[in-house]
Amino acid sequence: MMHKTLAVIGHVDHGKTALVQALTGTDTDTLAEEKKRGLTIALGFAHLETAGGRLHFIDAPGHADFVRTMAAGLSGVDAALLAISVTDGVQVQTREHLQIARCLGIRDILVALTKIDLANEAAISRVRADVEALFQSFDLNPVNIVTCSAHDGTGLDTLGEALENYLSVPVSRPELPGFFLPVDRVFSTLGTGTVVTGTLIGAPVEVDAAAMISPDDISTSVRSVQVAGAPKTSVQAGLRAALGLRNVDQAVLKPGNVLHSAADFEPSRRFDVVLPPSGEDDQKLNHMDQVMVMLGTAYEPARVRFHAKAFAPDEARFVQLDFQRPQVGYRGQRLVLRNPAAAQTLCGGEIIDPDASIVRRNKARHLAVLHAARARDVAATADALADRDEGEISLSDLSRLTGLASAPLMESISAAFDLIDTDRAARKTDVEALANRYIAALAALHQTRPIRPHHPISAIRATLPRISDTLIRHVERGLIDAGRLLKQDTTRALAERDPIAAMTSDQRAAYTDVERKLSDLSVRPGTLFDPGDTTPDQEDLIELLIAQGAAIRLFNHALNQHVLLHTTAIRLASDTLRRAFPVGTRFTTGEARVVLKTNRKTIVPLLEHFDTEAVTRRDGDVRYFPGERR
Repeated sequence: MMHKTLAVIGHVDHGKTALVQALTGTDTDTLAEEKKRGLTIALGFAHLETAGGRLHFIDAPGHADFVRTMAAGLSGVDAALLAISVTDGVQVQTREHLQIARCLGIRDILVALTKIDLANEAAISRVRADVEALFQSFDLNPVNIVTCSAHDGTGLDTLGEALENYLSVPVSRPELPGFFLPVDRVFSTLGTGTVVTGTLIGAPVEVDAAAMISPDDISTSVRSVQVAGAPKTSVQAGLRAALGLRNVDQAVLKPGNVLHSAADFEPSRRFDVVLPPSGEDDQKLNHMDQVMVMLGTAYEPARVRFHAKAFAPDEARFVQLDFQRPQVGYRGQRLVLRNPAAAQTLCGGEIIDPDASIVRRNKARHLAVLHAARARDVAATADALADRDEGEISLSDLSRLTGLASAPLMESISAAFDLIDTDRAARKTDVEALANRYIAALAALHQTRPIRPHHPISAIRATLPRISDTLIRHVERGLIDAGRLLKQDTTRALAERDPIAAMTSDQRAAYTDVERKLSDLSVRPGTLFDPGDTTPDQEDLIELLIAQGAAIRLFNHALNQHVLLHTTAIRLASDTLRRAFPVGTRFTTGEARVVLKTNRKTIVPLLEHFDTEAVTRRDGDVRYFPGERR
């Protein structure tokens, strides 16, 4: 069955509610105050079954005081039915309602010229001409203009036929990863509990679906689904739906909330948005202005920050909306900015990024990202992100900006990008360029300190500012796999580098002297160099001894100190302990220290080293050499 949802809009007292009742038989003014004042205050709802399908009507208030409610009624609808009384003609709210509908991207607008029983043909013709001029001023074409009277029924058949014909008109609805329902009404019923209503956007929603209520971060699930008063197991996008919720108190919900699929949307304080050229604004909008934002059924304050210092009069403007509290939206969602002081509509906008970051640098490159995303060009958006972020992109960012899932995104850009982890990709040309920079930076470090075998990652990292650790690790893996880089725990070296070959004769003599001194010290306390801080050259000699396998650095965790021992001394210490404590003999740390004539600073990490290498085994406070049966 075909279905469409229409918002009925127009100036106050132009016959919207009477028209809906005449078409559907439903009086949408249900509040006592509405009856008393003869004025629509809240959104009203009705539906019409036709041979071609079902039409859902949202009767919106026409009074200027309720423009926020009227805009909420336009959320998610396929079209609008604009009522204009031929006795009054085009009025203030006629213009503003049409402007807001246009701002929200609603292009399909049917016009009902009402109360024709109270006017002559000349008056009706004048109003029709005014309406055509009004639409032309907004660069819109009405789907149809029908004259009618809810009072005597004149033209209602023609209007009904126009509406039924519209059922077959193709519509474009947002394709979202999950369901998205801006809440326009909250109530409670016996047996169901808390119920929310709204026009569904995105994917279908089924009974028992897990859901979130944003921006308040409330978890729930769908208890029941109703469409036009009838229970359903699921509901499709574009339909009015009443959803019963589990484990949610009605008191904590309100119109303006969004009910959405649990894992597909995240509230954010910042949206990147594109606005029309300034020449199309009725009112001027400036950087850092405070505005009210009509978003779905919400009406929230936000600060406007322009992404460029100036825009040409005919150029679309990219801005960031900074909300006072988090909001939830989706890429492509339309919104309206209003001047809170003058109570005037400024302009409409379209969300480019519903989870935007604060932009402090590379603003021109960020602007290029938004331009590419607006054009829905996946390759250009990926390139712009890589330009902005030093070659690396987040697939979740690209997905959010393009509206496509990560898997097909990666497939579409795989010729130009490498996947480096589950959510990150790197542009191949940037990886190659960074690899060359990495090699050059490490070569320079080798040249500065030629006998140091490896260099700390931090020293290399300092030469590559603003490059993420994820991307550097990816480049390192590629260089290691290619045999160009040697990796140790916290150091790196060029595979082709031979520090021994790079030594001068004086450095060779110093190396031999240091190794002899270290061997002579054995495991006894002593100093390798003269008292005082070691020089960089001496530190490099130590690192070279370790790299050549002549020495091992141990760590005393209790004292937070390193101990350097010659590998020959370690082997001799093991032999000495084996002779003193044959297989099956247990010994304490103190007993081992006495046998080796060393101190506690040395014996503790030495024995721990033996444990790690399976030379000894520890049993509580004692150790033993494994071998025969104990």
